[in-house]
Amino acid sequence: MSTGPVATSGLVRSWPEGFIDELPEKDWLVLHARPRQEKVLTAELQRIKRPWVLFMEKRVRRYQNKGTQVSEVPLIGGYVFCHAPIETKFDIYRTERVVNIIEVREPRQLAIDLRSLRGLIERSTAPLVIRPELVPGTPVVIRSGMFSGVQGIVTRRQGKARLAVNIQALGTAVEVELEADFAELANTPPLPTPLPAPAAPA
Repeated sequence: MSTGPVATSGLVRSWPEGFIDELPEKDWLVLHARPRQEKVLTAELQRIKRPWVLFMEKRVRRYQNKGTQVSEVPLIGGYVFCHAPIETKFDIYRTERVVNIIEVREPRQLAIDLRSLRGLIERSTAPLVIRPELVPGTPVVIRSGMFSGVQGIVTRRQGKARLAVNIQALGTAVEVELEADFAELANTPPLPTPLPAPAAPA
């Protein structure tokens, strides 16, 4: 029997080494793995030389007279982000570890979302919360503090500020409660709206 609450923290796994530092902005697929097959799927992707990113949650339980148990489970259950053109989907299906493959229509936005989620996970000291829907609001780029560079949405509920990163390709979000010192982030100016492309000359 566990003697206290489960301590959790986020982890970022990727392959090859350094891939997470230079995420490409095209040719992304989201792989929906079979139940409890995410780690096996990443091994198969390495075998066929397809780079991947997987976000994990580290759980630490302490048991009376039994010590500590550490486990890693997928943070966004069932999903692996794979850098590969859609033409390779048949090779991926042949691993027999995938239920479905989602072609990413806006790969640049996914790369932005993954970078921000990485920043949220690696810098947060509070529990991460998965929301099954996108968090509405205007995205901001945090300019200072521990979350500097993270693009997300700052909201307030029940008097507490929260920072959420939307994963547009999945229609879900990862959220963390901000400490009081970061409450002023809610006033960070929103991202500028991109200017429309100039009309072609007649």
